Amino acid sequence: MQHLTRRRGLTAAGTALAALAAWRAAPARAEEWPNRTVTIVIGFPPGTATDSVGRLLADRLSRSLGQRFIIENRSGQGGSIGATIVSRAAADGYTLTIGASAPQAINPHIYPDLAYDPRKDFTPIEQLVQLPYMLVAGKHTGFRSLDDIVSKARANPGAVTYATTGNGTTSQLLMAMLVKEAGVQMTHVPYRGTAQSVTDIMAGRVDITFDTMIGTLPFARDDRVQAIAVGTKARVLIAPDVPTTAEAGYPGVQGGAWLGMLAPAGLSPSIVQRLHAEVEKILADAAFRQAIAEMGAVVDPAGPEEFARVVRNDYDRWGEIVRVTGTKLE
Repeated sequence: MQHLTRRRGLTAAGTALAALAAWRAAPARAEEWPNRTVTIVIGFPPGTATDSVGRLLADRLSRSLGQRFIIENRSGQGGSIGATIVSRAAADGYTLTIGASAPQAINPHIYPDLAYDPRKDFTPIEQLVQLPYMLVAGKHTGFRSLDDIVSKARANPGAVTYATTGNGTTSQLLMAMLVKEAGVQMTHVPYRGTAQSVTDIMAGRVDITFDTMIGTLPFARDDRVQAIAVGTKARVLIAPDVPTTAEAGYPGVQGGAWLGMLAPAGLSPSIVQRLHAEVEKILADAAFRQAIAEMGAVVDPAGPEEFARVVRNDYDRWGEIVRVTGTKLE
């Protein structure tokens, strides 16, 4: 009897220890989260649109949720280095990312060895903004229109150089679309981010770039680069004098990028819903929307399910564009 009592005691103790271990290993619940610093990984350098929007959002989340949300820039491979890091992180709500069209929808069709599947390895939380793109030229070129650029490229194949924010980015795809539709040759010069590419354009080392308005508009306003066209269906309110690519004669050269918050696959639905609710409150705030508009972006919220559909649809759409344009690593 004494042996049986001891065995029952050991069994009860073992059960209690197992329950404690399971409790410790269980994912954080929404009411407990966040109780420490949250890291938002950005796959692009400081000064890019993704970084700028991410920092603005992190500041607001820090204030609304009472814990620090910090930015960690892990740039390279068109945003995919940062995406890889997040795809391998614990799904506990303490590692997030501001994803973009490039790492989530374009790069899988450009880079043959990506370590993640954007359709399976992430939890979509909220689409944040749309990023209009603007084609700009260095003042040294004398270009003032798309016709100027295409005329020189036709007369001197390969002589016009264009900067992008890297292989597999929306910047590269838009230029590939232009090159194909115009039937010309230009020379691609990939960079790691907007700050580096625009600096070289202003210095006369590269001729043109098709990049986010967040990255290009300030320099166009200061007359340090020449605004040529926007890749949107209609003119952009904050740059009403800049024609669309369709108005300039190239209707097939349209596109932009979205930014959205994602987490590793398997994030607790309760944390997803809490983040979704907090982010949507921020996106609805008039001051936040004004700050985003002044940057050159457009707030465009979409919840977890709708955002997941956006990722899947864009994956297929950009894959077809990559195939048609023959875009590849350079």
